Amino acid sequence: MFSVLSQINKRLEYMTPVEQRIANFMLENPNKVINMPVKEIAKHSSTSDAAIVRFAKRIGLQGIKELKVELAKELHTLEQEKISRVIDIEEDTHADIFDKVFKNTIQALYNTEKIVNRKRMQEAAQHMVKADNTFIFGVGDSANVGHDMEQKLHRVNINAFFTADKYLCMTRLTNAKPNDVLFVITLSGKTQEVIEIVKLAKKLGVMTIILTQNHSSIAKRNSDIALEITEEETNIQYMNMTSRIAQHIICDVLFFYVCKELGSSAYDTIINTYDMTH
Repeated sequence: MFSVLSQINKRLEYMTPVEQRIANFMLENPNKVINMPVKEIAKHSSTSDAAIVRFAKRIGLQGIKELKVELAKELHTLEQEKISRVIDIEEDTHADIFDKVFKNTIQALYNTEKIVNRKRMQEAAQHMVKADNTFIFGVGDSANVGHDMEQKLHRVNINAFFTADKYLCMTRLTNAKPNDVLFVITLSGKTQEVIEIVKLAKKLGVMTIILTQNHSSIAKRNSDIALEITEEETNIQYMNMTSRIAQHIICDVLFFYVCKELGSSAYDTIINTYDMTH
């Protein structure tokens, strides 16, 4: 189930004043919104019909009709489950924690599935296959995802080089070939090391693919292809649990897109590698 309310809340601070008026009205009146004509929503939020449609697309949906459908599903589920997504270590039972971790993760994956741009993922895979080298950069929790992606690409003979070291990445970029690719993995897109790396790649003309959350950031603005996941963490944001899983899923899909671009040779390479290591 796509969480309309969660996506609105997570993106609220990045919205324009017009979008914030629509967001606040929807957050305060979700039950009314699902039965309101567009003109009524526009009237109550002091905006326009076009602004309502743009708002729906802003949070990853095709339009206001889809927003209403997803919102209705969400309200129905919340009414049935009556369970908070916030994990309380002191008050929650072990069963509560188990349920919340699983439900939060499933929610994150469903939301990301709705907003991720498949065409951009295909373009990213095509660039990786054509590149002489794919440089992967990520720090913190994103570094683990980057290292895993490097290993996947090695299995199909893609020259992939992961590092969490800013200076090593800068050296690689400085010596990059014309068709080399930089793949940056970052949650916020606001980490200083990430910003410096992406800006350098743009200055040097290196194709940059970024995997990040679906809000505006300097790193995303300076990248060529943006693959977006949603923001899902609640009270445990610093642990980035569901976001990390969403990153892994997108990288898994991207890897299979790469395999599809390579054709049957990818399967043969994977089988040969398996036979040699087992």
